[in-house]
Amino acid sequence: MIKRLFLFSLFGVWLFVAGCATWDEMTTETPPPPPPPPDLAYPFLDIPVPSGFERNHSKSFVYESGSGTVKVGRLFFSGWGNLDEVISFYQDEMVNKGWSLVNAIKHKTTILNYEKEGWVCTLMTHSTLGKIYIEIQAGPK
Repeated sequence: MIKRLFLFSLFGVWLFVAGCATWDEMTTETPPPPPPPPDLAYPFLDIPVPSGFERNHSKSFVYESGSGTVKVGRLFFSGWGNLDEVISFYQDEMVNKGWSLVNAIKHKTTILNYEKEGWVCTLMTHSTLGKIYIEIQAGPK
């Protein structure tokens, strides 16, 4: 009887200690992982694209000289989301990539014009039935 009581007590202590370790692991807050970096409008590595948007290759056009000094593009993307969030994304991320906002025109289509040393970029966004369409035009100044 004492042997059983001793084994039961030993098992209870072991269970308590193991349970406390698990409880500590469960209550310890780990910071969430950082968000993934935004996709880029290749070959324009300084123009971001919101996550989840897909490029329409049949409509997109890019011309790049052999040396890479001349690059002109008209890129089309589409995806699901909130138009205001996409516009905010571009207003934040373009500045983070070194672009300066020249002007913004907001109507059915929002047009954001940016410039950077020797480069210009025009972003046009609009929404149809919840699907967002983005057109990016970029090239030398």
